[in-house]
Amino acid sequence: MILMIPEKRVCEGKTVSFKITDHHPLQWIRTDNPAYAVVSVDGFIINERKIVNGIFKKLEYIEEKPGEAISLEDITRVIPRNELLLISRLAEGLQCESRIFIWPQNYPAGYDKTLKLIHSIKLHIENNELKIHTYKKADISDLEQGIRALRGFSFRHVKHLLTASSNVECYLANNTPNPWPGDIDAMIYDHRLQRFTAIIEFKTHNINTPVAEERIDKYRQEDWRRFNVFFDLADDFNRKLGYRPRLLYIVWGTNENRPHHANIKIDVIERDKVIRSALFARPAYNTFSQELSDYLIQLVNEA
Repeated sequence: MILMIPEKRVCEGKTVSFKITDHHPLQWIRTDNPAYAVVSVDGFIINERKIVNGIFKKLEYIEEKPGEAISLEDITRVIPRNELLLISRLAEGLQCESRIFIWPQNYPAGYDKTLKLIHSIKLHIENNELKIHTYKKADISDLEQGIRALRGFSFRHVKHLLTASSNVECYLANNTPNPWPGDIDAMIYDHRLQRFTAIIEFKTHNINTPVAEERIDKYRQEDWRRFNVFFDLADDFNRKLGYRPRLLYIVWGTNENRPHHANIKIDVIERDKVIRSALFARPAYNTFSQELSDYLIQLVNEA
């Protein structure tokens, strides 16, 4: 069984104004060292009571033999074991489900949607070791209804996706009232404090205008509403774990040859307001930046 992280793509039947970039801002800060770790979450569900009710990771697979099962070792070849441990502990602390969904490469395009081709795996921690707790097979309808059950409702109107990091996300958003939940681009975990100190949302900036002029409410005050799930997430941290991670909104430009993209803009935000804003020289694309990592930690600690 070959597992892989799905790549961002244009959804079937959709067109976009800008080519999907090959740059990944998470690479600037992704690390796991004795001081802190940076992890990402592929989906988190906020239910009708404004509490976290599900945390997801996702992968795709290519079968080498028909009907192959997926082992924990297969998963940890792609997702670091320490990252899975941190996410599993977070789910325990937030008293919610944590699942890894693994479906065929490019699924459901070209597949019989009635076949149970999705592997749904729930992990748990036993003596500080990860173990597979439950292992189920599902079809796309099972996945959709499972998301609906955890969320507690279906949406009346779903904003269609032009791009997504999997065909499953495209399909659920563009064909059903139960879209895949939003992701968390990055979370900083402080090993000394044993807590998540920051939740990070990256905003891609494609056009040739100054990154410094970008802000959440640049076009409409109502654009703050899409961040409500992050504020609800922080509130649930505070309710169940007794602390509230800082929320960082980071705007970054995709063209290294444009002077307007020479900096990234970092906003520390709370519900409906920016409490601090800063510019930082954009690191080289797709490489780790100790300077940016240190600066974000300093910003979080000072805010």
